[in-house]
Amino acid sequence: MDTIRIRSCFPQDVTVISNDFLDRFLPEANGDFFKIYLYLVRAAGSDTADLTLCSIADRMNCTENDVDRALRYWEKEGALTLSRDEEGRLTDISFTNSRPVQEKEPQSTGRPSDITSERLTELGSREDIRELLFIAQQYLGKPLTRSEMQKICFFYDGLHFSPDLIDYLIEYCVSRGHKSFHYIEKVALNWKDQGVQTVRDARVAAGSYHREYYDILKALGIDNHHPVEAEIRVMKKWIEKYEFPMELITEACTRTVMGASKPTLNYTDGILTRWYSNGVRTMEDVARLDRQHEQDVSSRKTERTAPSRRTNTFVDFEQRNYDFGNLESALIGKKP
Repeated sequence: MDTIRIRSCFPQDVTVISNDFLDRFLPEANGDFFKIYLYLVRAAGSDTADLTLCSIADRMNCTENDVDRALRYWEKEGALTLSRDEEGRLTDISFTNSRPVQEKEPQSTGRPSDITSERLTELGSREDIRELLFIAQQYLGKPLTRSEMQKICFFYDGLHFSPDLIDYLIEYCVSRGHKSFHYIEKVALNWKDQGVQTVRDARVAAGSYHREYYDILKALGIDNHHPVEAEIRVMKKWIEKYEFPMELITEACTRTVMGASKPTLNYTDGILTRWYSNGVRTMEDVARLDRQHEQDVSSRKTERTAPSRRTNTFVDFEQRNYDFGNLESALIGKKP
């Protein structure tokens, strides 16, 4: 089993975590990643400095993949330096005094601090930017600082994000419990690197329509439930393939709740698939389809209740002509 050597710059018998590291990473880093980092710092100051991914995973009660992801995360953040052999196997982990390297800004985009007071005032006079700043304050639950307004304007000027995309950016981060503009800026830069230009691009870059999934489940009366892969696949089809707005999906959920004894995604999927097949794209299209359905039902009822012209089997034969006078004479014994 391949061993990993940990190279430490910390004093022995002391586990040192700098305030700079804590201030920068404690609010944002994944809890398991943080635990693995702390364990590595502890191991570096003991006789167990030679470790393996397997031994770390066993000690931290996780998988080797979890350990590898944590190491890659800290390397990306600049807190660790990883060395590998020619076959790509990890051989050395070196700490960097817990002071991460400065994040690289995308070239030619500038930095938030480049937004001058004059430009800030100019953008602030625009209706769409004023509305964006107001919405951001509502998301964050507090007035924006000058630095935060500069960053929002940087997203617009430097990253060339539209107001709608910036709105979604802030909503996306806050909905996941991150109100730090340091975090929001990191997400924005990441989206820029991935070529994100629209809200739809951002949703794809995010890997899921996280908020929409929970909104859909809530509309079906399903609370405190994390969607599984099969459920995500169905809901993703409605959003990505069908390109239905949430208004339509919510309407289908409402009809599911009203029409099914036990609301399910399959029932809703039947409604939305039928709408998609009939060219429904808006609520007006739904109303049109409803009217057509009512007309069809009414026509079928009319056909069932209309009187039918049926043949009388009692008279369905060739009729004979009788001379009732002769018959009467014959009955009384008279001749005509």
